Amino acid sequence: MQTRFPSLAILAAAGLVACGPSKEHARADSATAVTASEQTRLATQLAAQKDSLTRVVLQADDFIMHIDSSISKVKGLPKSKTKTATLDPIAQQIQNRKAVMARVDALVARAQQTASQLARANKNNAVLRAQLASDSTMIADLNTTIQRQTATIGAMSTRIDSLSGETQRLGATIAELETQKNKAFYVVGSEDELLKRGVIVREGGANLLIAHPGRTLQMSRSADPNEFTAVDQRGTDIISMPDSTHRYKVVSRQSLDYASVNDRDKDTFRGNLKIAEPARFWGPSRFLVIVKQ
Repeated sequence: MQTRFPSLAILAAAGLVACGPSKEHARADSATAVTASEQTRLATQLAAQKDSLTRVVLQADDFIMHIDSSISKVKGLPKSKTKTATLDPIAQQIQNRKAVMARVDALVARAQQTASQLARANKNNAVLRAQLASDSTMIADLNTTIQRQTATIGAMSTRIDSLSGETQRLGATIAELETQKNKAFYVVGSEDELLKRGVIVREGGANLLIAHPGRTLQMSRSADPNEFTAVDQRGTDIISMPDSTHRYKVVSRQSLDYASVNDRDKDTFRGNLKIAEPARFWGPSRFLVIVKQ
């Protein structure tokens, strides 16, 4: 065991404070928050659009059913088609309106035919002619209303489809950001090997001519991520050590308090490293450096 001085403990603590969360980690957290807020806004807007469409469809249904109930009393008009199971509710409503419009058109034709017959039979019957004219006007107005409501429902359906697509794209973006946020990196190797690869450095200690007592190993601030193995924090429970007979030391900012090992002595251990609490274990840093003793 190396001799430690009080001043060296202060220098080591200052080094740990300097190794805060990476800028990439902070940007990923910020982007996730913004994207989640946007998804919430679009989901609320989509719900409002659906509620509005539901009200329009219900009002239109009541109106059309009232018309259809009256028209159905007239004999000899085309019958309603049965519902098609493969159609969605909006498409079924549009098909129902087309059927009602067909019966209205047939009624108009019959009314016109009857008007012609009555006009020939009794040209002086002004009351009947006025009634027929009023009925024809009402039927034309009903046709116009049905066509306008059908166009409105079609436009709202297109808008809802657009919002649904945008919500799905945002969901994919959030999933990608979550994957990046939960990406972690680890490397295991001997001290000499990791020094040569630029993963760790020696810092602190007394600067004597021959030796430098009190120096500690720290993760290099310029370490190349390509020197590490990438893992997903959410699915990585165990990090296997190359040799279970050797001791290993964690020199990065992770704490073994949130891991489970077979033989622990402060920040050294034997056997595989089992991560018990991933959020707390990876919280200080996404880069884990383990040095073979």
